[in-house]
Amino acid sequence: MTIKVYPSLLPGLPIEEHAAEGVTLGEWLSSKGIDYLAHEIQPVEVWRNGQRLAAEDWSSVVIRQADDVQIRLIPNGGVFKALGSIIGKVFNLAFGWLMPKSRSQSHRSPEQGSRLENSQATANSAKLGEVVPELAGRFRRFPDYLTPPRRRFVGRREQWLEFLCCVGPGRYQIDPADVKIGNTSFSALGDDAQYEILEPGELVAGRPGHEHWYTADEVGGTSSGTAGLELSAEFSSEVNPDATSYDVDGALLTMHGATVPAGWGAGTMMAIAVYMNYEVSRDVFSTFPETTYINRFTGNFRELSPGYGMTVDVGYGGEIITAKIRDYSVDQDGVGWVTLVLDDGVPFNALEPGTHSMRFFIRNRRYRAIAFPAENQVEVVANEGDIDVVGWRGFAPYQGGVSVSVDSATIYGDWSGTFLACPPGELTDAMEADFFFPGGLGYVADNGRLRDWSVRVEIQYRDARAGGAFSSQLLIYSDATLDQIGFTERIDFGGMIRPEVRVRRRGAQDTSTQVNDKIQWYGLRTRLSTRDEYPDWTTMSVRIRSGGRLGAQSENQVNVVATRVLPRLQSDGAWSPPQPTRDISAFVRHIAASIGYTDANLDMDELRRLHAVWAARGEAFDHVYDATTVKDALNLTLGAGMSEFTVHDGLILPVRDGLRAQFEQSYSPHNMTGPLVRAFRAPRVDDFDGVEVEYTDGETWAQETVKCLLPGDQGFKLDKIQLRGVTDRTRAWRVGMRRRRELRYRRWDYSFPTEMDALNSRYLSYVPLIGDDPGYGASAILKHIEPAGGSALLHVSEPVNWEPDAQYVVAYRRPDGTLAGPFSARPGDDEYVILADIPQPWPAVTLKQDPPHVYFGTVERWCFPALITGIRPSGMESAQVEAENYDPRVYASDDEQPSG
Repeated sequence: MTIKVYPSLLPGLPIEEHAAEGVTLGEWLSSKGIDYLAHEIQPVEVWRNGQRLAAEDWSSVVIRQADDVQIRLIPNGGVFKALGSIIGKVFNLAFGWLMPKSRSQSHRSPEQGSRLENSQATANSAKLGEVVPELAGRFRRFPDYLTPPRRRFVGRREQWLEFLCCVGPGRYQIDPADVKIGNTSFSALGDDAQYEILEPGELVAGRPGHEHWYTADEVGGTSSGTAGLELSAEFSSEVNPDATSYDVDGALLTMHGATVPAGWGAGTMMAIAVYMNYEVSRDVFSTFPETTYINRFTGNFRELSPGYGMTVDVGYGGEIITAKIRDYSVDQDGVGWVTLVLDDGVPFNALEPGTHSMRFFIRNRRYRAIAFPAENQVEVVANEGDIDVVGWRGFAPYQGGVSVSVDSATIYGDWSGTFLACPPGELTDAMEADFFFPGGLGYVADNGRLRDWSVRVEIQYRDARAGGAFSSQLLIYSDATLDQIGFTERIDFGGMIRPEVRVRRRGAQDTSTQVNDKIQWYGLRTRLSTRDEYPDWTTMSVRIRSGGRLGAQSENQVNVVATRVLPRLQSDGAWSPPQPTRDISAFVRHIAASIGYTDANLDMDELRRLHAVWAARGEAFDHVYDATTVKDALNLTLGAGMSEFTVHDGLILPVRDGLRAQFEQSYSPHNMTGPLVRAFRAPRVDDFDGVEVEYTDGETWAQETVKCLLPGDQGFKLDKIQLRGVTDRTRAWRVGMRRRRELRYRRWDYSFPTEMDALNSRYLSYVPLIGDDPGYGASAILKHIEPAGGSALLHVSEPVNWEPDAQYVVAYRRPDGTLAGPFSARPGDDEYVILADIPQPWPAVTLKQDPPHVYFGTVERWCFPALITGIRPSGMESAQVEAENYDPRVYASDDEQPSG
């Protein structure tokens, strides 16, 4: 039976295979040195024959010959996702052996396709379905939209923009001077810009921008350059009837040879002239001082409804005169006679007796369309001064002799829409529509003075789910201004619907150059459901006066410089209450906590030691993370302190390369199972001769570069580094100089095999390597040690060669594998004896343990100082070790300052 180990829960090939039979999984793990019971939550899942094997059964279920056993690593979620992507072998990951990373990628950009971070965002945006960015230390952040920006007119000349946005998970310290639009602080904008920072869990309801208003893309700016959809109603043949004749009968107007124009609708005003035949005769008006006469008009006066003294207009023979009714007599159908006098009381007697085509009407009377019974018929009502005439009796039945003229101000434009105002699957209880007058609204009189002018707009809506008739609202706008103005209209539906909306203009746009009345449909929004609080995020409510007060390109550039609030590491190893901090150690702990780890999963002793180093050197971490992995996040965080991430003995271990004074474990042919292989990378013409570091400046937040050159460098070929997490020039330069010195002074690579001794070392352990190279240090087994005149006399298993005039040292390997020494050495009585100044206690030579290994050579060449860069176990019996040379010149610029 084979146990297969997989790096994740995803389909793929196993990365390890192990033979096992007749034992429980718990016994098999124990045989590999893994104490799985020490883990409260197991970092792996086990599947046996396609069924998940619970952790409590690992100690009881025996693995048989025919069993198919799979061990899969469990990933964790969040911004720092996929713990399984940290590093290689599953046991190294889950239960804690050495986990080095490629040093060549210490400060470089992620490879193509790796979405590491988005710290350089320069505009607010919505990140639907994406992770919430994490801010570490102090950094500029363009908060992400939580609600769509809502742009509306609060006054005719005031347009405001409102939205709610997310600063990030957790809490932050934000100085009011660091809250800006573009590069201008909110405070400099006075009452034209307002914001409020809301702590996690604080109620956001009632704040500006809290409501989620969805904006329909169909309404707004057009490709022709207008700010909105043009609402127009042209006075043309589509509005004026082209009928061959008209009939009137009561309130009904019938067209012949035409249909009701598209521009007509309820409220369309028109003048209707009906010329009927009247019999004209003459009556005696007066006999003193001479006989005078007056015309009597006999016919149908139903529409006029005459009364004594009524002022009427009379049309006849191409003329129109104004007169008053002197006397009349009509029946209930309006049939009868009237006589007229002029304004000065003179009787009207201009027409000869006989039949005349005439029109009797009231000058200011128009007719308002109220219904359309058929495609060629319109029902009207008399209207005077925009007030319907109560009791109007309608026209007498008549065919022919009828003319119609439409008031252009009351015609209907084409419908804009119909548009669905909600996204798919959503309902709303309210909507807003914006209307914009790009040239203002008003009439310029001949004397240059502005007069009021009015425009009517009709907006209709209905529930798209039910269909049926539209609900309608008539909007009337009046003003006397040449400035751009806008209006936002809100309609509450009284229930949840899925509205479809259309809009049209009522009345033609005036063609006179003295009138500005162009109107555009500027926006359409509906209110959707939203959250009232965000328990884990710091949010920000924003309200900005836009329009002429702020450039449009700045409205989505709201930014803050925030400092993360986290517990800080104290000198005693305790953590303070949360406070603003840029500490590297604080964010390392936060990353670990985000995947469920505690301090017990961190090497707190080393973290505390390095925290003191970072703090003393002013090294901090300032960054904004987007989607990334735990491995990348920890490496990036620690990289700001010239450190790297590993796992050792099951703990997250930060490792910082620097000057070393004490060797750790030692390796020689006596604990190597093969030769020490040394490889030298010789300088070449195409080598880098400088480093260029790109970083984000913590004052300007711009991308800056600094060159890092050693004496003799020309800077022709630069190794370019994108440094994240560092925001000042000096620290960026030091990182670059460290890299430049590595390129020049780290040219030796070492590799060798051992048994399990290598597992005593960890990533970047400082070790002495001793090989079989002539002229370099040698190794032997200590057979006996004894005192000799205040020094120690060492008896070794191999002959020792001494060169004249050279200074020699000797060192030995302790039982735990660490190195003691080197100590000054002199020749003994023979070639197998060394006299050395070794302090007590001396190494013990006993059969209970391996005898001490002794290393011998000149001061300069007794060993190859090296840093461990990789340990690859092969089963549980051997390991392959990789290392590179240690050179103190690599660190020479760590405390220097850049020039210029």
